[in-house]
Amino acid sequence: MEDQQRGEHNLSSNTARWAKAHPTSARTSLRRRVALCAAASLWLFNVATAQADWVTHRGNNQRTGSIDNQPGPAAPKVRWVYKAAEHFIASPVPASKAVYVSGLGAFNTAQFHALALDGDAPDRQLWVKSSPFIKLPTVSSPAIAGDLLVFGDGMHQTDGAALYCLNAVTGRPVWQMAMEGKLVHMEGAPVVANDRVYIGGGEAGVLCVGLKRATLDGQELDVTEVSKRIEAKASELQKAYEKAKQTDPDFAVPPGDDALPKAAPKTLWHVKDKGWHVDAPLAVAGDKVLVASAYIDFDKVGKRVIAAINAENGQPIWETPIDSNPWGGPTVAGDLVLVGCSNIRFDRKTIPEGKGQVVAIELATGKIRWKRDVPGGVLSSVAIDGTLAVFASTDGKVRALNVADGNPRWEYTGGQPFFAGTAISGGTVYAADLQGVLHAVNLADGQKKWTLNVVSDPSVQAPGMVFGSPVVHGGEVFLATNNIEGEHADLPSVVVCVSDKPPSASARPIAQISVDKAAGTIRIPCRIAPRKLPNLKEVYPLEVVATYPAPLGQKAHETVLNFDVRPSDVARALQDTFGLSPGTPSRSEDQPGSGPELSIAVEVAGFGGRAMQVPLEKAMVDKRTGKPLPRLKWLFTGSVVRQPDPNKPDKVYGADLTGTLISIFPVTDETVFQSSLTMKEAALLKLDINRNLLPPEGTEATLVIRVK
Repeated sequence: MEDQQRGEHNLSSNTARWAKAHPTSARTSLRRRVALCAAASLWLFNVATAQADWVTHRGNNQRTGSIDNQPGPAAPKVRWVYKAAEHFIASPVPASKAVYVSGLGAFNTAQFHALALDGDAPDRQLWVKSSPFIKLPTVSSPAIAGDLLVFGDGMHQTDGAALYCLNAVTGRPVWQMAMEGKLVHMEGAPVVANDRVYIGGGEAGVLCVGLKRATLDGQELDVTEVSKRIEAKASELQKAYEKAKQTDPDFAVPPGDDALPKAAPKTLWHVKDKGWHVDAPLAVAGDKVLVASAYIDFDKVGKRVIAAINAENGQPIWETPIDSNPWGGPTVAGDLVLVGCSNIRFDRKTIPEGKGQVVAIELATGKIRWKRDVPGGVLSSVAIDGTLAVFASTDGKVRALNVADGNPRWEYTGGQPFFAGTAISGGTVYAADLQGVLHAVNLADGQKKWTLNVVSDPSVQAPGMVFGSPVVHGGEVFLATNNIEGEHADLPSVVVCVSDKPPSASARPIAQISVDKAAGTIRIPCRIAPRKLPNLKEVYPLEVVATYPAPLGQKAHETVLNFDVRPSDVARALQDTFGLSPGTPSRSEDQPGSGPELSIAVEVAGFGGRAMQVPLEKAMVDKRTGKPLPRLKWLFTGSVVRQPDPNKPDKVYGADLTGTLISIFPVTDETVFQSSLTMKEAALLKLDINRNLLPPEGTEATLVIRVK
């Protein structure tokens, strides 16, 4: 970055000397020289960024969503898919070995995931952070500088927020900073430049803190030393927990990140009381921090402006009013700042009212160079490649304008509204619409290359909307979905990798149940579940038999089998094909559930590859005796029905939410089958899988349900 600053200074000095020596030519050529200086500065910034780090929104100041510019897939297919119960609002961010993405869990709790980039990784989730460590919902994409990862929490309408710095490899906290105040939230991605972190804070304006030094226990330290001390404390807490497990295992609580010492970065400056409401990501261009402020109609706060402030001290440079809200934030294109604007937010109900604009502002002066009206809201960043400014809008179009004057160059019709913006890499534009269709468009002329319906792909089969713009890394496209509203509200969301490479095991097609009325059977493809999840420090006794895999299955750490079918499909087959009526699931201490009794077995390959059916009771053993369970009754209790949002009439089959198909004890009433055991027996039995009869974890198997 110091080299970048020196380069900018030398280029500016040379321009000034040339203008003094050639006064008559200076007036006609100065703009071109300034543009060359800005372009050179931009090139230097890109060189620094492209080396490895993702230090700003969309990876660079041109907001291309790619820092390596490699061509994406020519024959696209889903390489891997990660399913989760939460909603992914922000764009994923790729690094050398991981993809990072923030999500909204139940009741808007925070979920921040590090997912393995490798398509063949045995465990997709490397680590996850949630409450109570992350206090508020998170919709911020992170910035990554070396091994440091930075993001903020909070979203409209929350008050107060925090900025977090983690070790990107381990997920261990490094430092955090809380900021109080009404309508204070850090929704936009932070920027890391010159060992500083810049971020918008809603009503709090703009904050700048140091990246690599923090105060811990009254001492200002380098983050390397901070990390050593936090790691030492984590080791101490873990040892205390291991000792507590031996003396009082029922009350031993594993230590969480919230129990670790909390280092705080130094605030270098804080610009507030300017009337700004800053939800959009910032940009740092040379000595300027570019700020996009919105007016929030509901709260009557903020103002619609683009502003430049001094990156060193936060002092104002210029402020320019605009006509509508700049949700996507500023994009730097040589000597211009381009901003996409919209009169609506990320709300599907308002799409018919959507109108937008792209505005070009001079970086040096804040003067508006040109405006281009759009018959749809532009909710995400404009992407720049050469002379083209490319963006998507809610009228279902992707457009390219000439950067210099805003004149149209081409237009592509996607057919569905776009909330997400565009990514550009290797001469191709990528855009994902609200129905989960990924579009690849030729950058030069806007002609379609291909489309892929990601959410209905056989390996995904999870309808969802795309709010966060796709990213391209290593020739692969990454995008994430959400179901925060609409007809698929609260159904699972996904993070997906689209590639030319062959699909991984995690991208196997969603399983289908097989119903044989004559034989009286339902067969469900499944797999032997892992007993130790990577994010947990211990192995928990079995409480259920079959669930969705982690992290979607709420009991995936206490199960024998994982499956990919919908529990409601199994219940429907029992009712529609076999005429059975579900009973009532139990959550009682001493009363089992009720319902028709069925026979259930696990079918695995035995000696010589011949199928062998293991009754459920024999698939489990008591860890203390090594003996399998005695024969149990398995009851078609059916699941309770839930109304996830009390403000919406939509109801969901509860087992589809928890992902539980069969429970041993009545630990949940969101299941299809329960045994005849009660919670009294749960206190007496410590169950594990019968490794003498079942094959290794991950082995394919079949659940066989036989109607008596």
